[in-house]
Amino acid sequence: MDCAVAMNLEAAAMPESQEPLLEVCDLSLRRGQAVVLDGVNLALHPGETLGLIGESGAGKSTLALALIGLLRAPEVQLAGSMRFRGTELTRLREADYRRLRGNKIGLIFQDATAALNPCFTVGEQIAEPLKRHLGLSKWDRRERAAELMHSVGIPEPRLRLDAYPHELSGGMQQRVMIAIALACNPELLLADEPTSALDVTIQAQIMELILDRVRALNSSAIFVLHDLALGAQVCDRIAVMYAGQIVEEGPSDRVLASPLHPYTRGLKSCVVELGSRTLVPIPGQVPPLNAMPAGCRFAPRCPKAKAICGEQRPQAEIRDGRQVACWFID
Repeated sequence: MDCAVAMNLEAAAMPESQEPLLEVCDLSLRRGQAVVLDGVNLALHPGETLGLIGESGAGKSTLALALIGLLRAPEVQLAGSMRFRGTELTRLREADYRRLRGNKIGLIFQDATAALNPCFTVGEQIAEPLKRHLGLSKWDRRERAAELMHSVGIPEPRLRLDAYPHELSGGMQQRVMIAIALACNPELLLADEPTSALDVTIQAQIMELILDRVRALNSSAIFVLHDLALGAQVCDRIAVMYAGQIVEEGPSDRVLASPLHPYTRGLKSCVVELGSRTLVPIPGQVPPLNAMPAGCRFAPRCPKAKAICGEQRPQAEIRDGRQVACWFID
């Protein structure tokens, strides 16, 4: 996709005076010979929420981890640009990244049980970024940690400050993760499938909690999700990813109501709705990293594919206020 297309589309939707908080231009990420991200373009403005939607293997979590600096050379090879508040992240030293991570950019991991350290109390883990980035005293850190636990709905927070992760339920652990991610009031929050490891009865509560806290802080957020309908409910904009590329991006209501890319339509057809009698899965599966198609990566699974789809990669075009990469948009 053309970076200029993405930037022009975003600029048209926002006030002239408002500069993007995050700009991703022609970003590619390689693991050895495998291209995991290929020419990704995004822009995110202050106070905006964006959903990254797609199947497993689409590259959504990889993009989130690259943005927060947890995927860096020499483990991977990055090309292109990631700019946060005008700072180029791809060339940032690890020491400088540590000053951003947990301070200006927060991350909620997919599985709190795996992310939390079992050897430290939850109070100590919430207090750690407060010490590192804000320099609060031990007493102030403990008081602030209790306030954060209360803000994310943990009952009797002062009693639970000295609890270890295994002493809390999965839902409570995820609330602790949210408290850690938001401890320093970050400008950008990355939430990687924040409810996938939770019981369905509390998934909605957790998503509502995250949104409430993000809006209270006037922060921006990127949600990594599988569900197109959920993304439309909680995000201002949606970027649909397939095999390391963004195939459609635009306002969530338009993308859900009238998807233009065949892959986006396929994702919508997989959503089970009340009163629906049919479920139409997308045939096939995401291609492996070592066997990506030469042209459009969705072509082998696309019902509209023609010869050109297997030969040439389509460039992004602006249609109906969004960007779409397909040879046969109409």
